[in-house]
Amino acid sequence: MTLIAFLLCFPTDSLFAQDRIYLFAEHLYDEGDYPAALAEFRRYVFLTDSPPADVPEKIVRCLVALERYDEARAECGRLGPSTRRDILTGWIYFMAGNYDSTLAVIGRIGPPPVAEARKLMGLSYAEDYDFKNAGDYLILPQPAPRYRSLWLGAGFSLIPGGGHFYAGKIDDGIYSMLIVGTASLLAYYYHGRKEGLKFGLALSAAAVFYAGSIYGGLNACQNQNRFRNERYLEQVREENLINFK
Repeated sequence: MTLIAFLLCFPTDSLFAQDRIYLFAEHLYDEGDYPAALAEFRRYVFLTDSPPADVPEKIVRCLVALERYDEARAECGRLGPSTRRDILTGWIYFMAGNYDSTLAVIGRIGPPPVAEARKLMGLSYAEDYDFKNAGDYLILPQPAPRYRSLWLGAGFSLIPGGGHFYAGKIDDGIYSMLIVGTASLLAYYYHGRKEGLKFGLALSAAAVFYAGSIYGGLNACQNQNRFRNERYLEQVREENLINFK
């Protein structure tokens, strides 16, 4: 409906005038209709000799919104050497999930003087859970995440279920303790009855369950740290939004 209303505002013979094409492209862009906006911006560039300075950048933004990152970088390369081009290129890499390339491109600028560049640097570090370096560019939420030590997790895991208890996984710790303990008691029982085959099977099971308990305890610590990183990263994103609209 908004598109029809827009078209009705102008006579048919004026719809192809350059200024009307630009206004129509702007309207589509503001409405979030990026495929159509991209087509109209490109038509406008084709028809005019001197497009406004914001048009090439909006073409780049449309391409990024459509996740056409390779095209966006190619389009960005036509802007000519400038700090703004480097920031846009870094943003394209960031949106594509290529954080190392973002850091490399923005790093060429030197100490980022622009707020957008500083946010890109900080968020790129944060996406890799490098909150220490991210703090050099962003104001990070407090408190910072506290992690489970993998060394302590390994030590506690030597006790069946201990690594899970240390990681806060109480149910898993109890289960691990019971299964290792049961297999060990069976091995002891069959050893006392001189039942060699059953003793060997029970002892093997106890050893396997014990090794699994150690591995599970370490894995629980890693998962707990990963969960805390993800939760903290969400807070960082919420407090450091980048608006490239």
